[in-house]
This record gives sequence, structure tokens and C-alpha cells, in this order.
Amino acid sequence: MKLTVVPNRNMIMYSVAIGYAVNIKAKAIYVGVHSGDHAIYPDCRPEFIDFLDKIAKSANEGFIEEDFQVKAPFVFKSKADIARIGTELGVPYELTWSCYKGGDKHCGKCGTCVERKEAFELAGITDPTEYEKIN
Repeated sequence: MKLTVVPNRNMIMYSVAIGYAVNIKAKAIYVGVHSGDHAIYPDCRPEFIDFLDKIAKSANEGFIEEDFQVKAPFVFKSKADIARIGTELGVPYELTWSCYKGGDKHCGKCGTCVERKEAFELAGITDPTEYEKIN
């Protein structure tokens, strides 16, 4: 998974999201980081999310909603936990995408595909994902 690290990727995406949120006077942005990312991705750790919340408020002082927050509801949850929660909420997982390779179907071999399969298995949920046939 270390090969998937893109330095500062989340900071860039969150900066755009925060800018948009400030513009539309939103009270929060929600980020989808989870506990399985902490070891590899520095910008998925709770400390980073706390810092991001502070910097968003500082960088937009006078423009940002007073009670604005950067929220990371899954930061202490595993992917299996998220699969369970999503299933309870009726998330149509067959319409979601994880694969780094791209294409018509998930490749089934890249790091995120492997983690996706594992999450459903650990959660005891049937994986509705359509994967390429692995030879």
C-alpha cells in the first residue's frame, strides 16, 4: 500500500472542499478517513484532522461559519466497521468504487480491492462488487 501514497493528496482535496464549504456557508465538511489508513497515510490520522480543522478556521477567519468543523466520523473505525454501518444504512455498495486500476470492473488485485474484499469478509457481509476474473 505504500506505493499508493500521493504526498499531500488529502490536504489538496480538503483545501478545495473547505474553500467551497466556506463559500456556501456550510457548517462542516466530512472526510472518509478510517483507522486502517493511519499507519501508511499521515494525512488520514486523527492529529491531521484536528490540525486541518484549526487551519480551516484560521485561514478563513471572518468568512467561515463560527461553528464550522472538519468531521471524520470513521477515523477510529475499521473498513469492516464501515461496511457494517453502510449496510445498516442501505448503502448501495454495488454502485461504489474502490479500485485504483480503473476500468469497467474492479480489478480484484490492487491494494484497495484486496482491502475491500477483506472488509466485507470480516464484516460477514456478502460483497456485491463485480471483480475482473483473476487468472
